[in-house]
Amino acid sequence: MNVRNAIKASLVSGVIAASLGVPLASAIVITTPADNDEQLAALLAETLIIPNTGVTVRSSSLSGGFATFFDDGGILLENEGEGSELVNMPSEVNGPIEIEGSQAGIFTNDNGIYGLPSAGGIVFSTGNVFDYQEGPNTVDDRTGSVGTNASTEQNAILSEITGQQAHFDPVQLDITFDVDENTDTISFIAAFGSEEFPEFVDSQFVDGFALLFQDGNTVGLPNTGPTNVAGALPTGAAPGDPLLPINIQHPDIQVVEGTELDGVLAPNGIPLVRFDVPVTPNSTGNTFTLLLADTSDSVLDTTIFLSSFGNFDSDSGESEFTPILPDPSNPTNEDGDFVFVLPEVEAFETLFIDPDIATGYVYTATGDDAFFASVTAPSPLSVNDPDGYIVTFTDALGNVFEESLAPSATFDFPFPVSTFSITDIDPDLALDPTLPDVFVTGVSFTQSAPAGTFGVIQSPITTFVADPTDVPEPGSLALLGLSLMGTLIYRRKSLKK
Repeated sequence: MNVRNAIKASLVSGVIAASLGVPLASAIVITTPADNDEQLAALLAETLIIPNTGVTVRSSSLSGGFATFFDDGGILLENEGEGSELVNMPSEVNGPIEIEGSQAGIFTNDNGIYGLPSAGGIVFSTGNVFDYQEGPNTVDDRTGSVGTNASTEQNAILSEITGQQAHFDPVQLDITFDVDENTDTISFIAAFGSEEFPEFVDSQFVDGFALLFQDGNTVGLPNTGPTNVAGALPTGAAPGDPLLPINIQHPDIQVVEGTELDGVLAPNGIPLVRFDVPVTPNSTGNTFTLLLADTSDSVLDTTIFLSSFGNFDSDSGESEFTPILPDPSNPTNEDGDFVFVLPEVEAFETLFIDPDIATGYVYTATGDDAFFASVTAPSPLSVNDPDGYIVTFTDALGNVFEESLAPSATFDFPFPVSTFSITDIDPDLALDPTLPDVFVTGVSFTQSAPAGTFGVIQSPITTFVADPTDVPEPGSLALLGLSLMGTLIYRRKSLKK
């Protein structure tokens, strides 16, 4: 414990320096647009759920939301809902300082950090979530200590995950929900990371995350209590092998740049994990408990980002994972291009469609006054192409522009465009250009339109492969997203691959 106390004491200068510096422009932007835990719980549940995927939230509750953090040092910070702001720096330190913040928040992610969706989701931390927006890793051992102890029930849950008995600074969200008759699995994705890495791996400080599920049809029956369903296969494991707990002992935690987190869980090199939870169709009163905590002491933060909770078999078009498919009666035109006729589009509404992939695509907007405003690349869970892509477009004078586009990142066109291309898709993926469900691309339009007014034609750019055995077999099916926005954002952003 002496080593960890020394680490905690050394944080003061880093916290002060970060507070006095110029704020970084963030792609992962975290907010808490609520006044109390009850309001925040409802917003977290609403943000986590993919609309129109057969899931109806009945209630939610949060513990460990808004909190006061204690640390040794000489600053006092106050949370204003958008982050932590310096309000006072005493000339002398007379004991622990207080930092008001939150252990839970809502995030968005335009630059594709960790491959999390651009639309975002929710975030929990055993420290202050505002410390984990996008930016360089400036402090090796970030700590925001609330000073709370896990309850007896929380300790019992977490001990199965961490192998330890005492847990601290817990944050817990409970959601009660119903599912429709077409839903037999609930899925969502997560990025998990910790400041415990690498110094305290293989120690008693096994910070961890639990996701407990209770089928509403089994409430009150003997031996049918909530069970932990969160786990991740290690790199090289086969489907059906045992899942390893989500904690800092997982062998696939590694350095992944993007936030203050020292280590991020990245099986097979992808810093995301996917949870698939069987549910009873048409069941009511199902519950999820999402619980994160420090283990053995309250020093060094652990953080998890969560997104896209819903039935991934849905075709609601509301997320990358629930895309609209081409019209089955007329999926392609005479040139073999996939054709999508879109439903009614409200300003800033997000829809997702699902076309094919080759080594590139040309995207053409159809309909009067239909112009693209932005494009979003697929996440690594959909297409594992870590080098990213090239976006090419022209202006009215025929000048050609090229921009790099990282996985999951969004590029805003500097002016309305009617057509653009995405190239540099890795040919080693060997994805079939005739399949309608293997690449995720998000686009937005400059204005709203009634159903059937706007559309997209997507033309594959193919590459000849002399010997098909030179490339691997096509991977698992991927997805394509279409984000429809009502106004054009006039700003230029170049993303390095």
